[in-house]
Amino acid sequence: MDNKNTETATDKLPLELNCPACRYATSQPSGADLGSVRGNTRRYSDSEFLLWKCPQCQTITSIDPVDFHDIYSDYPLNKRKLDIFAQGTYGNLLRRLRRAGLQKTDSILDYGCGNGIFVEYLKQRGYLNVVGYDPYVPEFSSLPPAQALFDVVVNNDTLEHCDDIHGMLIESLNLLKVGGLLYLGTADSEPVDMSNLEPEIMRLHQPFHRVILTEQGLHTLVAEYNVTIEHSYRRSYHDTLRPFSNYRFLDELNKAVGHDLDRAMDPAEVNRVFLRSPRLWFFALFGYLFPSAFEPAVIARKHKPKSRPSPLSANSNDSE
Repeated sequence: MDNKNTETATDKLPLELNCPACRYATSQPSGADLGSVRGNTRRYSDSEFLLWKCPQCQTITSIDPVDFHDIYSDYPLNKRKLDIFAQGTYGNLLRRLRRAGLQKTDSILDYGCGNGIFVEYLKQRGYLNVVGYDPYVPEFSSLPPAQALFDVVVNNDTLEHCDDIHGMLIESLNLLKVGGLLYLGTADSEPVDMSNLEPEIMRLHQPFHRVILTEQGLHTLVAEYNVTIEHSYRRSYHDTLRPFSNYRFLDELNKAVGHDLDRAMDPAEVNRVFLRSPRLWFFALFGYLFPSAFEPAVIARKHKPKSRPSPLSANSNDSE
């Protein structure tokens, strides 16, 4: 972190900082809880973004406001293809869902689907009753009507892209049937050292990651709602034993291209760095054994709304 840049950036601090997870508020944040980091896409590589780590729950919040439609208008990850990396990682995600009870006849919503490659992956494997929603991708920008409830809602790698994480969680649950399953996976803020953010550029992913929770923060968030956590994961769904399908490889690849996600998405660039990097080949094959970050996730089941006693029954003892 460049202290000079951070000192300049603090001029942009709002009058009060509010944690979107635990709702802690302060008008005098500690300098140790603030940091700045550059973006990891070509468009934002020369821009510094101010971050604040909540001292109460360790949630990291991106302070600079953004125009979501603007920043996602040329988002590199919306150019992803169902390649060998995606096949391996989505296979791992599907195994988690099947372990929780996913059936091929279930209705599935991929909430925050990007360009829809997980929807495509599921359909290729016989899960035909699946749709995607992403407000910043025209093909998927229509939210399903409120009466269209789903057996499974997948909210994966999406929560951290939203300023209002409670609002997003409520919307996801409102689209889920009673008894249905919610998959909620996100990035992890816990080990991030605010005085040295450069090694965490990929995890911080500015300005796109707005709120980054800890594993405990994710559990605390979900516990506020009428659900039961049935499965919990700390390790990233990206981490598999399949070659090229692990988080460490993805991290090392992004470092090799200067944390320029546009270059990391360019097959010609990837081939070029591979030819001169035995290190990348090593982590492509063995990166699972050397994880560089975690991505906590939970699978929760939605309960029936708690019924409130009627006034008559509430007063029944008084009449006796």
